[in-house]
Amino acid sequence: MDFTNEIVKFVSDKVGGVVIISDSSDEIVYADGYFTKKYNQDIKGMDSTEIFLWLDDCPELEVDGPAVEWENIDRASKKYYRLNSSKFEKDGKIYSIHLETDITEYMGLNRDITKYMSFFKKLSAFQTAVLQKLSNTFYELLPMLTEYFNVSKAYFLIQREGNMDVITYNKMGDVYSNDRIGLNAKVESAFTMSAEDDILMSSLAPELQEVMSLNGSNEDSTFNMLCNGSVSGQKYAIYFSAWPNMDKDSMKEKTLLSVIKLYVENGIMKEKLRYSSEHDGLTDLYNKAKYLEMMDAEYMDMDSIGIFNFDVNNLKVLNDTKGHEAGDKLLIKAANSIRKVTNNKAHGYRMGGDEFLMIACNVTKEEVDSLKSRWEAELERLNAIEDDINCVVAVGVVYGEKGYNFSELMKKADELMYEDKKSKKKPGEEIR
Repeated sequence: MDFTNEIVKFVSDKVGGVVIISDSSDEIVYADGYFTKKYNQDIKGMDSTEIFLWLDDCPELEVDGPAVEWENIDRASKKYYRLNSSKFEKDGKIYSIHLETDITEYMGLNRDITKYMSFFKKLSAFQTAVLQKLSNTFYELLPMLTEYFNVSKAYFLIQREGNMDVITYNKMGDVYSNDRIGLNAKVESAFTMSAEDDILMSSLAPELQEVMSLNGSNEDSTFNMLCNGSVSGQKYAIYFSAWPNMDKDSMKEKTLLSVIKLYVENGIMKEKLRYSSEHDGLTDLYNKAKYLEMMDAEYMDMDSIGIFNFDVNNLKVLNDTKGHEAGDKLLIKAANSIRKVTNNKAHGYRMGGDEFLMIACNVTKEEVDSLKSRWEAELERLNAIEDDINCVVAVGVVYGEKGYNFSELMKKADELMYEDKKSKKKPGEEIR
């Protein structure tokens, strides 16, 4: 049986359209119903170069050679076409034959598949990185998030008793910042903003706006919330500064958000279990017991170390003249200036009374100098906005590289602190 007609009908009606062009004159000598419908007229006899712009892109064809498969994009109609082209000889003349197939829908699906394959590849790498750091602090998550979502700044907001702690990571310079503000209804609303909308700076509480501004944001800055939640009675939220080419599509992926929330909520629960045993009740910095634990576990043998020995001036005088409440405010201000520059590499401690310590782990001398400058600037800022109690803090800073003697460095830091304390005392003031 001869199925030639059925095959031609199938190819023309069900697959695509067939056109035959004279090689010598460029005349269209055959075009089936597909092309008549596409161009709303019978194009047989027309000049093919005026009808088919894709001919300029057609690969070189050999007479009676194999068919060549290639693709063409019609930018005007935004359609994708696959073409199968060949040449043949008939009655001493050469012709080219082309089968055109509309694959627009397929290409769209293919792009989606490629997109999701890429997403799940990134997700797998992200999950692996998260699992490796699952026992660490929230600080470890923020750089990963800025890389994954292509943003410059990430903010971790967490409720702690009557305060909100704002941990900021700036990818430009690999810099962390810690800020604490009191909770009120407007501040607390930052935990429940919509993740679907752009969040304007002006919509945030003034206290939170100040923190964002201190960390480089402008009045017209825009933010996006990645996720929020509550665990063990503590609310949290993660914000990004809006950034060109930030990956907003991935920010909507529920699987990815579940991984991030698992990390965060696991960390919050673990932190809450050990928080009271490791932190000073007045200042919320680490306490001396935590310092002794870290000294034995890490501080004795690192690649490099920076030690900041702090002592607050005039605490006894303030307690005697204005009462212990004023003395507590002095200590809290000193602690807040230290907290501002702590992160996963720099740990702040209240050692007791008016004595504080900060240990910077595996840092360069330049990073230690930068920490000192940032701390000094923060203390100056706090004194400017809270001028009822002026906080003067003496500090001794030392740096050591692998092979250092920790006890000797601590002794040197104490000596430098005492010298700084003398230089900051006014004439007649007692040096304690």
